[in-house]
Amino acid sequence: MLRSLDTVLGLEIHAFFDYIKTIKYGYRDTDGRIHVMNVSDDYGSEKERFPYAFSSPEEVVKDNCGWCWDVANLILVYCRFHGLDCKSYFMEYRTETFHQTHTQVFVRYDHLWYEAPDNSSPVTFGSAGFSELQECVQAFVGPFVSYLKSVLQENYAEENFLLREFSCEIGRGISDEEYLVLVRGEGGTEQGI
Repeated sequence: MLRSLDTVLGLEIHAFFDYIKTIKYGYRDTDGRIHVMNVSDDYGSEKERFPYAFSSPEEVVKDNCGWCWDVANLILVYCRFHGLDCKSYFMEYRTETFHQTHTQVFVRYDHLWYEAPDNSSPVTFGSAGFSELQECVQAFVGPFVSYLKSVLQENYAEENFLLREFSCEIGRGISDEEYLVLVRGEGGTEQGI
């Protein structure tokens, strides 16, 4: 098991994404405790007892645990370390009764754009490349929206869906609400689908 960020950053890109698949899905709370979850678990029921704290890339590697938000940040650090062009997008569907988010990184490698799979994705890095970033983003967002429509059915409303590219720095230890404020309001551009 890798426990050093330097070791992880030194991996070849396919080995890096193989490693990403081994990271447990979960989060570090404000007291430093690790909570391993299933992707479908409801964090809302745990929020007051065990509030989320954003994990740095070093913490994700050390704990071998992270949410898509934390893992996306580790992927961004890897891409920047290797000089790879990358973009990060925040997706959110929010109503009073339903809230779903995801942070996704897209990487340009060998002249094509790819989804950077995280620890909740079944995709293998490099399996489907696109010449244009927007095509790659839409290939990811389409199934996400289809999932939302299948869950919400006639209650799905496009005005409740947000897709935003963002590039702000995320500070270690910030809360989930602070993270949401950053990625919703940073100077990125809102994208229509």
